[in-house]
Amino acid sequence: MIFKELDSKQTAIHTLETLLKKSQSEKQKKLIQWDLSSLKNGYESEKQNAYYIDFYLKDSENIIVLHDIRIEHNGETAQIDHMLIYRFGIELLESKSFTGETTINSDNSISVTYNGKIKSFENPLEQSKRHAKLLSDFISKHFDLGKRIELLGGFPIENIVLMNPKTTITNKILPEGFFRADSYISKRLEKIDNMNALEVVKFASKMITIDTVKKIANLLVERHSPIQFNYENKYKISKEVVVPIEKQTVQKEKLTVGSACPFCKSPLVLRNASKDTPFLGCSSFPKCRFTRKVSKEEALSILNKCY
Repeated sequence: MIFKELDSKQTAIHTLETLLKKSQSEKQKKLIQWDLSSLKNGYESEKQNAYYIDFYLKDSENIIVLHDIRIEHNGETAQIDHMLIYRFGIELLESKSFTGETTINSDNSISVTYNGKIKSFENPLEQSKRHAKLLSDFISKHFDLGKRIELLGGFPIENIVLMNPKTTITNKILPEGFFRADSYISKRLEKIDNMNALEVVKFASKMITIDTVKKIANLLVERHSPIQFNYENKYKISKEVVVPIEKQTVQKEKLTVGSACPFCKSPLVLRNASKDTPFLGCSSFPKCRFTRKVSKEEALSILNKCY
């Protein structure tokens, strides 16, 4: 059962694309492009991984799927890409996707080589474990799962990293806790089907009812607190009106000194009249950069009328 779909990132993507077009600073453009690429890549990875999860579990009556859940509790926050809630435990699935040659190191940190440069990323399992601690505290506060489960250490929460299938991974064998997103769910279901008697008893000792599973899922969806990042505030773009000369199509004979600027309505003035390249320009320059070339004769005529 799918209780929550991914939150759309299209509004944020559109905002960044608009800011990228408006920015006049090359340095700022690079920063905006970095945020835009990171947001798009992360969103695409989550959507692809969500597809693999939903393919196997959308019709399940015993496993509840939550995508893109953000929970605030005791002053801390857990942003969880995907969550599976069973009668005998919870799995937190962290989506990861990288462009470049990716290596999962011995300490489970990640190194990515791209264009001859190496970039390092923290151990995603440790990040997921912090989320698990917050989630465990949240569930304990809102649900009494019984003394039996409490004595056994609480409701089990497992941490998994899902690597996007398009990521090039150098490891011949993925470390424990890391899986390819396109094969994880099928392997997980196969493992459940093949559990031995001892494993069944172990899981049964912490099993809760499907109604409780649904109550936990509903509360998490209810408490979901999506963050809305203000990119417009981060990248303040000047509201100056910038109009390239080649795009100015106003008829020349209709404009003279004092005429309203076609773009901002400020009065036009004569500029550089004493040089070889006189022109009419907006008096609101530099906020408005409208210009219109005039001949020397026309400039002299304008000056004679003014004086």
